Amino acid sequence: MFNKKSFIFLFFWFLTVLITIVWTFENSDKVQALKDKIKLDRSLVQDKIINTAYYSLNLKKIQTPVYSKYGGIETIGEKIYYISGDLDFFQLQKNKDDQNKYDFISLPINKINNNKDKFVQQNESILGKKAKLFFGVKDVLIEEFKSFENKVLLISSLNYNNDKNCYNLAVYLSEILDENILKISVWKKIFTSEMCLSINLTKKPKFAAASAGGRIIKLNDENILLSIGDFYADGVNGPMLSQDLDNDYGKILKININNKKHEIFSYGHRNPQGLYIDKNNNIFSTEHGPRGGDEVNLIKKNNNYGWPYATFGTNYNSYNAYKKELDKSKKKSSRVWPIDKSNNTHNNYTKPIFSWGNSFGVSNLIVYENQYFKKWNKNIIVSSLAGQKLARFVYDYKKNSVLYLEYIPINKRIRDISILDNGNIVLLTDIGDNIEDHAEIILISKSEK
Repeated sequence: MFNKKSFIFLFFWFLTVLITIVWTFENSDKVQALKDKIKLDRSLVQDKIINTAYYSLNLKKIQTPVYSKYGGIETIGEKIYYISGDLDFFQLQKNKDDQNKYDFISLPINKINNNKDKFVQQNESILGKKAKLFFGVKDVLIEEFKSFENKVLLISSLNYNNDKNCYNLAVYLSEILDENILKISVWKKIFTSEMCLSINLTKKPKFAAASAGGRIIKLNDENILLSIGDFYADGVNGPMLSQDLDNDYGKILKININNKKHEIFSYGHRNPQGLYIDKNNNIFSTEHGPRGGDEVNLIKKNNNYGWPYATFGTNYNSYNAYKKELDKSKKKSSRVWPIDKSNNTHNNYTKPIFSWGNSFGVSNLIVYENQYFKKWNKNIIVSSLAGQKLARFVYDYKKNSVLYLEYIPINKRIRDISILDNGNIVLLTDIGDNIEDHAEIILISKSEK
C-alpha cells in the first residue's frame, strides 16, 4: 500500500536524482577536466623494467604536455629539451620536491614563421587531418660552432609559401644568448630546399610529407648536413627526384651556416630519417625503404645510394598502384619494385650496411659512445616507428659489416633518440595518426632491480 512514508521517500529520491542530473549537466566539462587531470597525473611518469642481453633496463616514461606529432629532442649535458611539431619548446627537469617526478618547463622562445596556419587553412579541406599532422618541425639541433660566440639552435621544418601555394623544407638558425634560460637571438632562415612543391606532386598520397626527412647534424665548424626525402616522388608515384641532381630532394645536403651556400653531399635516398656522426667522423644514416627495405647506410661524399633504381624492398601495393607497369608486361601482379635496375642486388650503387626484410619503420639512430652501458660502447642503436623497438648493432668498422643484432622492445613508436652526458638514453615517441594524443619522453637507465 502506498503510504505517506513511501511518498516522502520517493519524493526525496526523485529530488536527489534531479539535482544530480542538473549538477552533472552544468559541470560536465569540469568533471571531464578533473578526470583528464587524474588520468594525466597517473600516466605522467611510469617506470617499466625490461631485460636485454647484457643489462636490465629501467624505462621511465614521461608524458609530454601538448598534443603533437613530429618535433624532436636535444640535450645539453644532462639537460633535455623537447620541441613539439608545432614549435612549443620545453625543458624537462626533475621535480625539486620529488626526485622521482619530472616537470616540463615551458620556454618563452619565439616561434619561427613557417606559415603552418596558412597552409592548414588553405589545404585542410583537401587533406583532412594530414594537413595538421605532417606539416611542422622535423628536427632540432643544439651545437657549438667556432664562428659563433655562443651555442647555436637549429630547427628544420616544412615552410609554406602562401603566395605560390607550395611548400619546401627550411632550416632556421638562432644563437643561444643565455643558456640558463635559453634566451635566443632573432631567427634567421639559412636554407630552403630548391623547387617549391605542390600538394599534388604525387597523386597517391597527396602531400607525402611523411617522406620529408629533415634530420640535422653538425659536420664541422662551418657546415651541417641535412637529410631531405623524396616526398614520394619516386618515378612511380610522381616525378623522379632522387636521381636528379638539379633539385634538393632525395639527398643529403651540406649547408654552410655562415654564407648559406649548399651542395649535394650524397644522393639516391628515399626518406633518410636518421643521421649521426661518431667521434671518428663516420657518418651513418637510416632510410625508409618501400615495403621492407629499410636501411642503415655509411654515408660517403658524392656516393649514389640507388633509390629508386635499387632497393631490397618491394612495393606497397601489388596491383593497383602499378597497374600500368603490369599491363605493359602482361604479367600477373607482382610485389617487385617496378623500376629496380639492380634486380634486388643493389649492384652498381652504394650498398647499405644492413637492410630489413620485414616492416621495421626506421627512424633516428646514435652510435653509443659512452662507458655507462660499457658493453654497448661503439654499438649502433637504431630506433623504429612501426617496429616499436630499438635495434642494437655490433658493427665491424674495419670490414664494414654487422656482426650482431639485438632487438630491444619499447612498445611505443619512436621518433627520435639521443644520449645524455651521463650515458642515459633518451627517446621521443610518436603518436601515429592520432592527432589528439601526447607523445612521451622515455629515459633509459640501468635498473637497480
